[in-house]
Amino acid sequence: MAQPTYGPAEEVTSRRDLAEHIRQLRSDLLQRSDQWENATLEGCPEAMAAWIEAAPHWYKNRGEAMPEGAEWVYFAQALSAAVVYE
Repeated sequence: MAQPTYGPAEEVTSRRDLAEHIRQLRSDLLQRSDQWENATLEGCPEAMAAWIEAAPHWYKNRGEAMPEGAEWVYFAQALSAAVVYE
């Protein structure tokens, strides 16, 4: 499997970093969609919801604490705005 063309999420430390990370994900999808488990708009939201629900276990399995300062409202608003934003 080829390496992804986006950097690790752990390197995102700002709003601009997040925007660039999302752009890199899109670019990776366009280049390597055959290697994505959820390469469609229909699959990504459900997979994201499932991961968010399982996140405490994911962090625990990595021996890490789940971030307490997550900006849940901001992220939810960004996802919702993407539906209608031009």
